[in-house]
Amino acid sequence: MSRIHRTRVLLISLLLSANCAWAEEIDPKALSALEQMGSYLRTLQQFRINASSQTDQVLDNGQVVEFSHQTHLLAVQPDKLQVSVETDGSRRSLFYNGKVFTLYDSRSGYFANQAAPSNIGQLLDQLSERYGIELPLADLFRWAPGTAKDVGISNAVMIGSDLIEGQACTHYAYRQPDIDWQLWVRQGPQPLPCRLVISRRDTPEQPRHSVNYQWVLNPLVNSRDFEFTPPAGARSVPLQQLEPKGDQP
Repeated sequence: MSRIHRTRVLLISLLLSANCAWAEEIDPKALSALEQMGSYLRTLQQFRINASSQTDQVLDNGQVVEFSHQTHLLAVQPDKLQVSVETDGSRRSLFYNGKVFTLYDSRSGYFANQAAPSNIGQLLDQLSERYGIELPLADLFRWAPGTAKDVGISNAVMIGSDLIEGQACTHYAYRQPDIDWQLWVRQGPQPLPCRLVISRRDTPEQPRHSVNYQWVLNPLVNSRDFEFTPPAGARSVPLQQLEPKGDQP
């Protein structure tokens, strides 16, 4: 065996050994990064996010295709929220002013509004539990210092540093039941998420979802940003609630 070949074999062996060590590791620094991010997110009172996402979808024949969309979010704690998702030339939006929320679909021209609870957290719960609606980026409002323990993380490692959207970010990798995910967290006094990649392990295709975040802290806002004004031709429709769950046998 030549010296060059032996060197390559040694390098590959070292890399494989390192990967195996990472796979069984729980690095306290990686868990601490989640706690610090959760604590910092809870301090934000007013912010804007522009997010670019790519989501895999598995077709009936097993082929995986990727769809892209843009999400724009404006929030003022505790009771003002606007979210819009742009994909395939259409926009779906939510407006919440602390008293009423409105959903609007630009493609159909339909909108629906309902009385709302008094804060964003309760609104997210109502949308999910009563209507089966999961808002994009909702986890940013739910993540708290103790969330890492609650979701059952079994592996957590720090990978390294990357530059994302012009920000220096630390790259981490985590594993929990049926899911692998990677998180890049901004370095410095504002530990905001820079990028997130989620991979499902519960299907053979292992589809992925990724999102890059662009943050604007303390943006200028106007109360009208959270009010919905129906455009010409828009039609009001009732919002369908989920069927109540019956007693489990």
